[in-house]
Formats: sequence, C-alpha cells, structure tokens
Amino acid sequence: MKFCFTVDWEDWYHGLRLPIEETKKLERRIKIGHYKLLELLSKHKIKATFFLLGESMEEFPELVQEIKEEGHELACHTYSHPFVIETSPEQFRGEIRRCMELIKPFQNGYEGFRAPYFSINQSCLWALDILKEEGFIYDSSIFPGNTFRSGIIGFDKNIHTLPNGMLEFPISNFRIAKFDFGVGGAYFRTLPYKYFKYRLSNLLKQRPGVFYFHPWEFDHKQPYMKGVQARAVHTHYHNLHKTEQKIKKLFSDFEFAPLKEILFAQHAVAGN
Repeated sequence: MKFCFTVDWEDWYHGLRLPIEETKKLERRIKIGHYKLLELLSKHKIKATFFLLGESMEEFPELVQEIKEEGHELACHTYSHPFVIETSPEQFRGEIRRCMELIKPFQNGYEGFRAPYFSINQSCLWALDILKEEGFIYDSSIFPGNTFRSGIIGFDKNIHTLPNGMLEFPISNFRIAKFDFGVGGAYFRTLPYKYFKYRLSNLLKQRPGVFYFHPWEFDHKQPYMKGVQARAVHTHYHNLHKTEQKIKKLFSDFEFAPLKEILFAQHAVAGN
C-alpha cells in the first residue's frame, strides 16, 4: 500500500518555540533543506504534500513557486507556527486568513491543513470548525495517541469523516512499550532504519500511512540554541547527520503519493 510523504515546510527555528523578537535576528536556512528535498523527490519521482508556513512563504515566495512547478501539493501550516491550543478562535482564524492571502499567487485557496506540533486536541476541536468555515476539505493535524506536546488518546487512526463533514487523515504512529511513535521527524531519526521499516510495513498492511518531515532535518550544521526546553532540543537536533541517508532508503523501499490523492481514494472506497 502506498503512503504519503508530507513536509512541514518551515525554517530551522520554528519548532524551537523561540520569542519572535529573537527569531527576527536569526539566519534563514530553509533553502539548504529545501533544495536537497526537491532534488531527492525528483530523483525518486515522488510527489509530496507541502504544508507551507506563511512566514516562510512571505520571505521566500520563489521557493513556493519551485514546489508548485515540481507538481507537489500545496497545503497550509498556519502563518506563525503557534500551538493551536494556546490561541483563541479569533487568533486562529486570523492566522488562516493571512495564509489564504499568501497562497493566491500560486493557487485558488487551500484544501488541506496541518497544525504546528499536531496541536489540535480535545481542548481546541473548535479549530476544525473554523477550518471548515474557511473552505478547507481535509485536516491532518491530530496525533491519535500521546506525545509530550499534544495528542488525543483513543482517537480513530483511520481516515474518516469528522462531525463537521471534513476529512481527517490522522498522524500515523505505532506503539513501542508504553509510547506512541510517530511516522517521521525525530521518531524516524531516532529509531534504527531496519526496525522503522519493519514497523511501517506492518502499519501499511492495516491502513494508509502518512510520513512527516521538515526541510531543516537535512541541515545538520544549523545553529545550536541553548535555553529552550531540554526535550525539544533533543528531538530537534538528534541524529540530523543521519537524515539524508535514511530518507534515501525510505524513498527506495516504499511507494508514495500526495496526501490528497490517498485521502480521496480511500474515502471513495469507504463510501462504496
């Protein structure tokens, strides 16, 4: 069974929760991972889904154009990378509408959305209704399990229709001991590749899967920031030097399709 390769397209500092005043002074390095990723996707003839962060779109619209020209799906990742659980409905809607303006030069709106840090949980399910009102067709934000940042324990792991009519493609994960390991990111960099491949192969026998990735995971020379949460530092920087070789193996071992393609194909089968 195919699964989808998704990219949370943002710069290296966005996942570290640094003050905005500090990030304004930091080096922009998104091009490093951006070009490595586009090259590998092209070489392996893979079409991916890019969840675009508005701040980076605003700074580098030419890179968004390159993604579009390569035939990848363009989706939304908010404007400023907030924890949704820490925003008000008004603030969240403002983030979405700002992104809607930024996508206009490239396409007519968005169909898909992913929250930073998978941060839609039981306390802010109102965000899904705002997405529906703003014209989104699907969401891929909810981690069906427990993470140190978010997650909904017991949430349906299958592609399904939400109460408001939107489609949900939950973040794929598998259980190791008492922990839920996501399919991508730091989880992928931490686990030995052979074991990850084994667990992913078993997962794909049950349901379509979604892999998530960031351009900065190719950038092992990015600055090391002190003073942020210890666990966040570990997950952000761990094994960055191994990322490229592991991604090459992943691309050789599995078949991929854009998230929208798998989502609607699966939904059509379920509907029949």
